[in-house]
Amino acid sequence: MKKILQIGMTSNYGGIESFIMNVYRNIDRNKFQFDFINMETNGKALAYSDEIESMGGKIYKIPGRRENLKKNRNQLKKIIEENNYDFVHNNILTWSYSEGITLPVRYSNSKVIVHSHNSYMNSGMYARRFLNFLNRRFNYSNNIIRLACSNEAGKWLFRNKHFTVIPNGIVTKEYKFDSKIRDVYRKEFNVENKNVFLHVGRLSHQKNHEFLLQWFKEICKKDNNSILFLVGDGELKTKLKKKVKSLNLTDKVKFLGIRKDVKKLMFMSDTLLFPSFYEGLPVVLVEAQATGLPALISNTISREIDITNNIKRIDISNAPKQYAELALKNVYESNISNRKEAYLKVEKAGYDIGHTVKMLEEIYTSGV
Repeated sequence: MKKILQIGMTSNYGGIESFIMNVYRNIDRNKFQFDFINMETNGKALAYSDEIESMGGKIYKIPGRRENLKKNRNQLKKIIEENNYDFVHNNILTWSYSEGITLPVRYSNSKVIVHSHNSYMNSGMYARRFLNFLNRRFNYSNNIIRLACSNEAGKWLFRNKHFTVIPNGIVTKEYKFDSKIRDVYRKEFNVENKNVFLHVGRLSHQKNHEFLLQWFKEICKKDNNSILFLVGDGELKTKLKKKVKSLNLTDKVKFLGIRKDVKKLMFMSDTLLFPSFYEGLPVVLVEAQATGLPALISNTISREIDITNNIKRIDISNAPKQYAELALKNVYESNISNRKEAYLKVEKAGYDIGHTVKMLEEIYTSGV
């Protein structure tokens, strides 16, 4: 059995967490064992902790770097040394990225997988310089396998080094559009006759919620029969709620927090709004396209995500009001009947989890 230590899961039910869990649910667990590191502060559990443990995964809780740098390093080193992992699979960058490379290389025979999930990092100058230093120092090691969610994410992190693109796969058949669920949810949320807009993502700078809220304000000026659901949690929650209040949108913007029924919320919705500053290859956009949900996304996101014809782009350097009419046009022109076969296009494009898992199983088996 191959043993893999996953580093990069957090308490947030985000894209990386979703990707890792999609793989874990569908990989052959008789051949591949996943363990997980939890470096969350304030006693927070990893996302999907109960499910991980029910499937036999071990979760090692260690202090976060900001809590206790020395204990963080020593405990991670001990876990890697004692468990004889075949692979340490890194899904995060900068400081944690450095420990996840240096410790296995120095203190074990584990191969290190560095997995780039973004095509940009919102960090200061010193953090970026440190990351570049790590690239120069460690990317030449024979013990490192480079993976990326997209070509852009790979080129951003690894530059001219060889890397393999691993699609952010989902269980495509589970996202087949269901009009009955749509009707039930629209009734439950009392939006049966409304224009329903959706955003799914962590409440953080990366997702560009300030633009999103201004954009939705302009949408409401043109058609007041509109509502926006925000799925996710994060450090900007309080600030964004104040922003919603200042825009007089309290009755029209609903914070739903972390949800486990995002697929059904997509069935319910008419258009996904996704004006991120940067992304790698977002799982949420793979999911949205599988449900047939039209999406308006920022022009900063790689065109590799254009799996179906349901993606349209906006230039987030322009004023949000320029795209209010486009958002409403997306709703007015949507055709429910066209959504039912969308999942087949996503599957055909190679984004089914079966394809993703097969690629990773080959890497975990061969070590290349």
